[in-house]
Amino acid sequence: MLYIVFLSGISAAEAQNLNTNGGFLIKGTILLGNQNQWLQFGAYGFGTLNYGDASLESGLSFVSYQFAKKHTKKLNGLAYSYEFFTLVGIGKNSNLLGSSVSKLNNEVIFNTNGQSGFKGLGFGFSKNYLPKTLKSYGIKNGQFLMRISNANHSIHAVFTNDFKIWSLFNGERTDYATTGAFHVGFASIYDRHRVYQAGIGVELFTAQPDYSKPPRNAINSDDGRKNVWYTLPPYNDLFYANVYVFGAYQNANYSVSTRVGINSERLGAYIQNKLHDGIGLNPRFPWDITQKDLLFIETAGSIHHTITAHD
Repeated sequence: MLYIVFLSGISAAEAQNLNTNGGFLIKGTILLGNQNQWLQFGAYGFGTLNYGDASLESGLSFVSYQFAKKHTKKLNGLAYSYEFFTLVGIGKNSNLLGSSVSKLNNEVIFNTNGQSGFKGLGFGFSKNYLPKTLKSYGIKNGQFLMRISNANHSIHAVFTNDFKIWSLFNGERTDYATTGAFHVGFASIYDRHRVYQAGIGVELFTAQPDYSKPPRNAINSDDGRKNVWYTLPPYNDLFYANVYVFGAYQNANYSVSTRVGINSERLGAYIQNKLHDGIGLNPRFPWDITQKDLLFIETAGSIHHTITAHD
Protein backbone atom coordinates (compact mmCIF):
# COMPACT_ATOMS: atom_id res chain seq x y z
CA MET A 1 0.00 0.00 0.00
CA LEU A 2 1.22 3.46 -0.82
CA TYR A 3 -0.10 6.87 -0.10
CA ILE A 4 1.27 10.37 -0.55
CA VAL A 5 0.58 13.36 1.66
CA PHE A 6 0.72 16.94 0.46
CA LEU A 7 0.67 19.47 3.30
CA SER A 8 0.81 23.21 3.02
CA GLY A 9 0.44 26.17 5.30
CA ILE A 10 -0.33 29.61 3.82
CA SER A 11 -0.41 32.86 5.71
CA ALA A 12 -2.74 35.47 4.20
CA ALA A 13 -0.67 38.63 4.42
CA GLU A 14 -3.42 40.74 2.88
CA ALA A 15 -5.67 40.33 5.91
CA GLN A 16 -4.41 41.15 9.39
CA ASN A 17 -4.47 38.15 11.75
CA LEU A 18 -5.95 35.91 9.01
CA ASN A 19 -4.21 32.55 8.50
CA THR A 20 -5.08 29.44 6.51
CA ASN A 21 -3.58 25.96 6.52
CA GLY A 22 -4.48 22.98 4.38
CA GLY A 23 -3.52 19.39 3.76
CA PHE A 24 -4.32 16.84 1.05
CA LEU A 25 -3.93 13.08 1.29
CA ILE A 26 -4.17 10.36 -1.34
CA LYS A 27 -3.87 6.80 -0.10
CA GLY A 28 -4.64 3.15 -0.64
CA THR A 29 -5.57 0.92 2.27
CA ILE A 30 -6.26 -2.76 2.82
CA LEU A 31 -8.70 -3.53 5.62
CA LEU A 32 -9.18 -7.05 7.01
CA GLY A 33 -11.77 -8.06 9.57
CA ASN A 34 -14.59 -10.45 10.36
CA GLN A 35 -17.27 -7.93 9.31
CA ASN A 36 -15.57 -6.00 6.49
CA GLN A 37 -12.79 -6.77 4.00
CA TRP A 38 -11.78 -4.38 1.24
CA LEU A 39 -9.14 -2.61 -0.82
CA GLN A 40 -9.76 1.13 -0.69
CA PHE A 41 -8.44 4.20 -2.49
CA GLY A 42 -9.33 7.67 -1.33
CA ALA A 43 -8.67 11.41 -1.48
CA TYR A 44 -8.91 13.52 1.67
CA GLY A 45 -8.64 17.28 2.13
CA PHE A 46 -8.52 19.20 5.42
CA GLY A 47 -8.07 22.88 6.19
CA THR A 48 -8.22 25.55 8.88
CA LEU A 49 -9.05 29.25 8.82
CA ASN A 50 -8.09 31.51 11.73
CA TYR A 51 -8.89 35.16 12.37
CA GLY A 52 -7.64 36.35 15.73
CA ASP A 53 -8.93 33.84 18.27
CA ALA A 54 -11.75 32.58 16.03
CA SER A 55 -11.18 29.39 14.09
CA LEU A 56 -12.93 27.25 11.49
CA GLU A 57 -11.86 23.82 10.26
CA SER A 58 -13.33 21.59 7.57
CA GLY A 59 -12.72 18.23 5.95
CA LEU A 60 -13.88 16.60 2.72
CA SER A 61 -13.22 12.95 1.91
CA PHE A 62 -14.05 10.63 -0.98
CA VAL A 63 -13.25 6.91 -1.14
CA SER A 64 -13.82 4.06 -3.55
CA TYR A 65 -13.34 0.48 -2.46
CA GLN A 66 -13.60 -3.02 -3.82
CA PHE A 67 -14.93 -5.26 -1.08
CA ALA A 68 -15.13 -9.01 -0.53
CA LYS A 69 -17.16 -8.69 2.66
CA LYS A 70 -19.43 -5.85 3.77
CA HIS A 71 -21.68 -5.51 6.84
CA THR A 72 -20.87 -9.15 7.80
CA LYS A 73 -22.09 -10.46 4.40
CA LYS A 74 -19.72 -12.13 1.91
CA LEU A 75 -20.41 -10.27 -1.31
CA ASN A 76 -18.07 -8.84 -3.95
CA GLY A 77 -18.75 -5.31 -5.11
CA LEU A 78 -17.49 -1.78 -5.75
CA ALA A 79 -18.70 0.93 -3.37
CA TYR A 80 -18.22 4.68 -2.88
CA SER A 81 -18.47 6.96 0.14
CA TYR A 82 -18.01 10.64 0.86
CA GLU A 83 -17.90 12.75 4.02
CA PHE A 84 -17.92 16.45 4.84
CA PHE A 85 -17.66 18.26 8.17
CA THR A 86 -17.12 21.75 9.55
CA LEU A 87 -16.34 22.91 13.09
CA VAL A 88 -16.20 26.47 14.43
CA GLY A 89 -14.57 27.52 17.68
CA ILE A 90 -11.79 29.46 19.30
CA GLY A 91 -8.03 29.01 19.43
CA LYS A 92 -4.85 29.25 17.37
CA ASN A 93 -5.62 26.24 15.23
CA SER A 94 -3.11 25.50 12.47
CA ASN A 95 -1.66 22.00 12.82
CA LEU A 96 -4.55 20.15 11.11
CA LEU A 97 -5.29 17.78 14.00
CA GLY A 98 -8.91 18.18 12.99
CA SER A 99 -8.16 15.53 10.36
CA SER A 100 -8.45 12.98 13.17
CA VAL A 101 -12.22 13.63 13.25
CA SER A 102 -12.79 11.93 9.88
CA LYS A 103 -14.44 8.50 10.02
CA LEU A 104 -13.38 7.59 6.48
CA ASN A 105 -9.71 8.29 7.15
CA ASN A 106 -7.66 6.77 9.98
CA GLU A 107 -4.50 8.83 9.37
CA VAL A 108 -3.65 12.23 10.86
CA ILE A 109 -2.37 15.01 8.62
CA PHE A 110 -0.36 17.36 10.78
CA ASN A 111 1.84 20.40 10.66
CA THR A 112 4.56 20.18 13.32
CA ASN A 113 5.19 23.93 12.96
CA GLY A 114 1.54 24.72 13.69
CA GLN A 115 -0.43 25.43 16.85
CA SER A 116 -3.33 23.30 18.01
CA GLY A 117 -5.20 25.15 20.73
CA PHE A 118 -8.84 24.69 19.71
CA LYS A 119 -12.28 24.31 21.28
CA GLY A 120 -15.09 23.86 18.79
CA LEU A 121 -18.38 22.30 17.77
CA GLY A 122 -19.69 21.40 14.36
CA PHE A 123 -21.78 19.27 12.03
CA GLY A 124 -21.11 16.93 9.15
CA PHE A 125 -22.63 14.24 6.99
CA SER A 126 -21.57 11.10 5.17
CA LYS A 127 -23.10 9.03 2.38
CA ASN A 128 -22.53 5.47 1.16
CA TYR A 129 -23.26 4.12 -2.32
CA LEU A 130 -23.48 0.32 -2.20
CA PRO A 131 -24.07 -2.11 -5.07
CA LYS A 132 -26.29 -5.13 -5.76
CA THR A 133 -28.44 -6.43 -2.90
CA LEU A 134 -26.90 -3.94 -0.46
CA LYS A 135 -27.96 -0.91 -2.52
CA SER A 136 -30.81 0.12 -0.22
CA TYR A 137 -28.38 0.20 2.74
CA GLY A 138 -26.33 3.01 1.22
CA ILE A 139 -27.83 5.83 3.29
CA LYS A 140 -26.79 9.31 4.38
CA ASN A 141 -26.02 10.01 8.04
CA GLY A 142 -25.70 13.28 9.91
CA GLN A 143 -22.92 13.98 12.41
CA PHE A 144 -22.54 16.18 15.47
CA LEU A 145 -18.89 16.82 16.37
CA MET A 146 -16.86 18.25 19.22
CA ARG A 147 -13.09 18.74 19.35
CA ILE A 148 -10.72 20.13 22.00
CA SER A 149 -6.96 20.36 21.62
CA ASN A 150 -3.95 21.75 23.45
CA ALA A 151 -0.32 21.72 22.25
CA ASN A 152 -0.02 18.60 20.05
CA HIS A 153 -2.86 16.64 21.66
CA SER A 154 -6.48 16.46 20.56
CA ILE A 155 -9.63 14.77 21.82
CA HIS A 156 -12.81 14.58 19.79
CA ALA A 157 -16.29 13.05 19.91
CA VAL A 158 -18.51 12.20 16.94
CA PHE A 159 -22.19 11.30 17.20
CA THR A 160 -23.67 9.81 14.01
CA ASN A 161 -27.33 9.12 13.30
CA ASP A 162 -29.74 8.90 10.37
CA PHE A 163 -32.25 11.42 11.69
CA LYS A 164 -32.64 14.92 10.22
CA ILE A 165 -32.85 18.29 11.99
CA TRP A 166 -33.25 21.14 9.50
CA SER A 167 -30.13 21.30 7.31
CA LEU A 168 -27.62 21.00 10.17
CA PHE A 169 -28.02 17.34 11.12
CA ASN A 170 -28.67 16.01 7.66
CA GLY A 171 -29.49 12.31 7.91
CA GLU A 172 -31.76 10.36 5.58
CA ARG A 173 -34.36 9.37 8.22
CA THR A 174 -34.47 5.75 7.09
CA ASP A 175 -34.27 4.15 10.56
CA TYR A 176 -32.24 1.23 9.19
CA ALA A 177 -28.67 0.50 8.01
CA THR A 178 -26.11 2.45 10.08
CA THR A 179 -28.72 3.92 12.38
CA GLY A 180 -26.40 5.27 15.05
CA ALA A 181 -22.81 5.47 16.26
CA PHE A 182 -20.76 7.26 18.92
CA HIS A 183 -17.00 7.58 18.85
CA VAL A 184 -14.49 9.26 21.19
CA GLY A 185 -10.89 9.52 20.06
CA PHE A 186 -7.56 10.89 21.25
CA ALA A 187 -4.66 11.85 18.98
CA SER A 188 -1.13 12.85 19.97
CA ILE A 189 1.73 14.13 17.81
CA TYR A 190 4.74 12.64 19.60
CA ASP A 191 7.48 14.18 17.47
CA ARG A 192 8.08 15.28 13.88
CA HIS A 193 6.89 11.95 12.44
CA ARG A 194 5.18 9.82 15.09
CA VAL A 195 1.47 10.01 15.86
CA TYR A 196 -0.58 7.88 18.25
CA GLN A 197 -4.37 7.52 18.34
CA ALA A 198 -6.68 5.68 20.73
CA GLY A 199 -10.34 5.66 21.63
CA ILE A 200 -13.63 3.84 22.10
CA GLY A 201 -16.78 3.54 20.06
CA VAL A 202 -20.18 1.94 19.59
CA GLU A 203 -22.16 1.51 16.36
CA LEU A 204 -25.52 -0.06 15.52
CA PHE A 205 -26.61 -1.55 12.20
CA THR A 206 -30.25 -2.43 11.62
CA ALA A 207 -32.00 -4.49 8.94
CA GLN A 208 -34.54 -2.84 6.63
CA PRO A 209 -38.13 -3.02 7.97
CA ASP A 210 -40.98 -4.45 5.93
CA TYR A 211 -43.61 -1.71 6.13
CA SER A 212 -46.11 -3.85 4.19
CA LYS A 213 -46.63 -6.07 7.24
CA PRO A 214 -48.08 -5.01 10.59
CA PRO A 215 -45.46 -4.89 13.37
CA ARG A 216 -46.45 -8.13 15.08
CA ASN A 217 -43.09 -9.93 15.02
CA ALA A 218 -42.64 -12.06 18.14
CA ILE A 219 -38.84 -11.57 18.28
CA ASN A 220 -37.79 -8.92 20.86
CA SER A 221 -41.46 -8.20 21.63
CA ASP A 222 -41.35 -8.78 25.42
CA ASP A 223 -43.83 -11.66 25.11
CA GLY A 224 -46.02 -9.73 22.70
CA ARG A 225 -46.29 -6.54 24.73
CA LYS A 226 -44.31 -4.45 22.22
CA ASN A 227 -44.78 -3.90 18.49
CA VAL A 228 -41.85 -5.21 16.41
CA TRP A 229 -41.25 -4.87 12.65
CA TYR A 230 -40.68 -7.72 10.27
CA THR A 231 -37.65 -7.16 8.00
CA LEU A 232 -37.05 -7.52 4.27
CA PRO A 233 -35.14 -10.31 2.56
CA PRO A 234 -32.45 -11.19 1.66
CA TYR A 235 -30.99 -9.70 4.87
CA ASN A 236 -33.75 -10.30 7.43
CA ASP A 237 -31.13 -10.92 10.15
CA LEU A 238 -28.70 -8.12 9.35
CA PHE A 239 -28.25 -6.71 12.86
CA TYR A 240 -25.08 -5.92 14.77
CA ALA A 241 -23.97 -3.67 17.61
CA ASN A 242 -20.21 -3.21 17.86
CA VAL A 243 -18.59 -1.95 21.06
CA TYR A 244 -14.85 -1.54 20.55
CA VAL A 245 -11.57 0.06 21.47
CA PHE A 246 -9.19 1.22 18.77
CA GLY A 247 -5.57 2.21 18.46
CA ALA A 248 -3.38 3.55 15.67
CA TYR A 249 0.30 4.32 15.17
CA GLN A 250 1.97 6.11 12.29
CA ASN A 251 5.54 7.22 11.62
CA ALA A 252 7.57 8.40 8.64
CA ASN A 253 7.40 5.01 6.91
CA TYR A 254 4.23 3.11 7.82
CA SER A 255 1.03 3.10 9.84
CA VAL A 256 -1.17 0.47 11.47
CA SER A 257 -4.59 0.66 13.10
CA THR A 258 -6.86 -1.87 14.83
CA ARG A 259 -10.38 -1.97 16.26
CA VAL A 260 -11.23 -4.78 18.69
CA GLY A 261 -14.43 -5.39 20.63
CA ILE A 262 -17.65 -7.38 20.70
CA ASN A 263 -20.70 -7.60 18.49
CA SER A 264 -23.67 -7.88 20.87
CA GLU A 265 -27.27 -8.08 19.65
CA ARG A 266 -28.42 -7.88 23.27
CA LEU A 267 -26.71 -4.50 23.61
CA GLY A 268 -28.13 -3.31 20.28
CA ALA A 269 -31.62 -4.29 21.38
CA TYR A 270 -31.18 -2.57 24.75
CA ILE A 271 -30.02 0.73 23.20
CA GLN A 272 -32.59 0.81 20.40
CA ASN A 273 -35.47 -0.43 22.58
CA LYS A 274 -34.82 2.38 25.07
CA LEU A 275 -35.00 4.94 22.28
CA HIS A 276 -38.03 3.52 20.50
CA ASP A 277 -39.99 2.71 23.65
CA GLY A 278 -39.17 5.99 25.36
CA ILE A 279 -39.61 8.42 22.48
CA GLY A 280 -42.24 6.30 20.77
CA LEU A 281 -41.01 7.03 17.25
CA ASN A 282 -41.37 3.54 15.81
CA PRO A 283 -41.98 -0.08 16.72
CA ARG A 284 -38.96 -2.08 17.78
CA PHE A 285 -36.71 -4.12 15.51
CA PRO A 286 -36.30 -7.92 15.78
CA TRP A 287 -32.90 -8.11 17.45
CA ASP A 288 -32.08 -11.71 18.35
CA ILE A 289 -31.35 -11.19 22.05
CA THR A 290 -30.58 -14.92 22.44
CA GLN A 291 -27.57 -14.59 20.13
CA LYS A 292 -24.18 -15.00 21.83
CA ASP A 293 -21.77 -12.05 21.76
CA LEU A 294 -19.16 -12.35 19.01
CA LEU A 295 -15.63 -11.01 18.57
CA PHE A 296 -15.30 -7.89 16.41
CA ILE A 297 -11.89 -7.09 14.94
CA GLU A 298 -10.58 -4.98 12.05
CA THR A 299 -6.98 -4.19 11.11
CA ALA A 300 -5.59 -1.82 8.46
CA GLY A 301 -1.98 -1.11 7.50
CA SER A 302 -0.07 1.16 5.13
CA ILE A 303 3.43 2.09 4.02
CA HIS A 304 3.79 5.67 2.95
CA HIS A 305 5.84 8.59 1.75
CA THR A 306 5.22 12.13 2.99
CA ILE A 307 5.91 15.42 1.23
CA THR A 308 5.46 18.64 3.20
CA ALA A 309 5.71 22.31 2.35
CA HIS A 310 5.27 25.30 4.64
CA ASP A 311 4.93 28.97 3.80
